[in-house]
Amino acid sequence: MSKPAGPQFAILGLLFLGLEWIAIAAYAYIGSHLRSWFAVPERQRAFNRICASLLGTAGVGLLVARRSTAGA
Repeated sequence: MSKPAGPQFAILGLLFLGLEWIAIAAYAYIGSHLRSWFAVPERQRAFNRICASLLGTAGVGLLVARRSTAGA
């Protein structure tokens, strides 16, 4: 026999809201600590270069993947 869906959705919804609250609190906590770390211009520059390199690598990977599937 199946149980009523209403209470199951309520539990699922409350569980989702609780986990979402924990995730948002964790992001806020990490962000408050990273603020002082990024106050140093050299760290900002290094972070920007690392992110640009990762995005560039991802772009090249997409170009290569697109070309390899286009020829098949």
